[in-house]
Amino acid sequence: MPDPYLQFDPYPGTMNKHGNVQFNPQRMYNAWNRWDGDPNPPDPRWPAGLAVLQAIIAAAENNNLSVRGLGGGWSLSDAAVSRDYMVDSKGLNYLKIGLDPSYCDPYFANVSSQLIFAQCGISVLELNNNLEANDLALKTSGASNGQTICGAVSTGTHGSGNQIGSMQDFVLGLHLVSAGGNHFWIEPQSRPAVTQAFCDHLGTTLIRDDDLFNAVRVSFGSFGLVHAVLFQATSIYLLDQFVQHFDYSQVRNVIGTLDVSSLQLKGGTGLPYHFSLTVNPYAAGDGQKGAYVTWMFQRPFHPSPPPDQPVVTTVPGDELLGVIGTLTDAVPGAIPAAVTALLDSQLPENLTGSLATPGQTFAATNITTGGTSCELGVAIADAPAAVDTVIQVAQQNPYAGAIALRFVPPSDALLAFTKFAPYTCTIELVAVNSNRTRDAYNKIWDALEAKNIPHAFHWGQIARPSFQQLQGVFGDRVDRWLAARRKMLTTPKALATFSNDLLQSWGLDT
Repeated sequence: MPDPYLQFDPYPGTMNKHGNVQFNPQRMYNAWNRWDGDPNPPDPRWPAGLAVLQAIIAAAENNNLSVRGLGGGWSLSDAAVSRDYMVDSKGLNYLKIGLDPSYCDPYFANVSSQLIFAQCGISVLELNNNLEANDLALKTSGASNGQTICGAVSTGTHGSGNQIGSMQDFVLGLHLVSAGGNHFWIEPQSRPAVTQAFCDHLGTTLIRDDDLFNAVRVSFGSFGLVHAVLFQATSIYLLDQFVQHFDYSQVRNVIGTLDVSSLQLKGGTGLPYHFSLTVNPYAAGDGQKGAYVTWMFQRPFHPSPPPDQPVVTTVPGDELLGVIGTLTDAVPGAIPAAVTALLDSQLPENLTGSLATPGQTFAATNITTGGTSCELGVAIADAPAAVDTVIQVAQQNPYAGAIALRFVPPSDALLAFTKFAPYTCTIELVAVNSNRTRDAYNKIWDALEAKNIPHAFHWGQIARPSFQQLQGVFGDRVDRWLAARRKMLTTPKALATFSNDLLQSWGLDT
């Protein structure tokens, strides 16, 4: 076998896409599906990329250093950051749409054409484009599409498909490169996805273990470097989108029950496929219409002529983060009017509906540096009290931010912040990156703890690390996650290779 093509930049001094996390690792490896000395992409491409990841891990181990995959640089936390070696994996974008039925467990053989083998560096944008060209779609995604598939999955990225779950929940198996460059196909014993023939094709070792699978899915690089994931896509569909402004008092009970009947939403009956809200904490009174409700019904796909310009119809969540940095909180008295003006411009009331594919709908790529976000997961029954708490803190300590709410079923991934049943309400606090915002976040976290409202933190956003708080929310799931990590990484050196400051700050590095 040829040598893998290894290239790195020493001490590259860079930052994430949002500009709030700076890092300067000893090496930033640029990973490609290439062999050394051969400028042409091999066929198939993925074996070269796998060999590159193995060689990078070997270099880290030889020098007693740690290594982390960068992903798309979308994370607002330092989940992907290492002081030592980092891997820019965006060149590892091999994609296989449809598996040979002989590679599929009988349960999945009839849907083998919908099974997708995606290398770690492929972006959600690339996935959307390729899937839609084959009359397929992701079951759910975040509101942005700049993340890599593995970065999105491993931090617990979610959408608002309230019957679907988060992105890790449609993953069927993972190809993990771990200590010593050994690589494994990991999938659940309770629902196998592939056959031994598939693993022989990859040249990998098959492990079927529910706890290990549920630990690795949301592990932010802590078990090794994920080379690829397997997931099931769905047939392409359209989303029919509506936006309407309500008073907060009109939606408060809705966010605690998901009973939308009182809102008399246009376009259909019952709970829509997608239901989300953005709440203006400075317009929460009656008559102020400070709750911006977005809902979408799923419609059958029908082809239409391509538009002259890309269709982008994004909704509350990550895309608001792309523009909130245009605000300032230097004059506290001006904050309420500024937040209201921004939300009115981003979420204009529109009751006519607009049809678009999922890839067109959740396609935000514009980022204005200067924004930040903390995202919390709470049980849906606790959502009204949690939002009340955020509003109260914001009104007493104004900061330039808004509250975006989405709803997803609970995840089996052990450390997924969307763990609460029967639904997790995600509360995203999108704001200007400033001392005022950081002070408000701390006051919000303090108030939630004082009111005994259990809450988990999104691993890819701003959080306050506490092993005690983590255990209080996740219980024995923390112990199971740690046990699974020790099962995969059996020596102190192996544990250290795939550790970083974030892991240590949460007490998860042992």
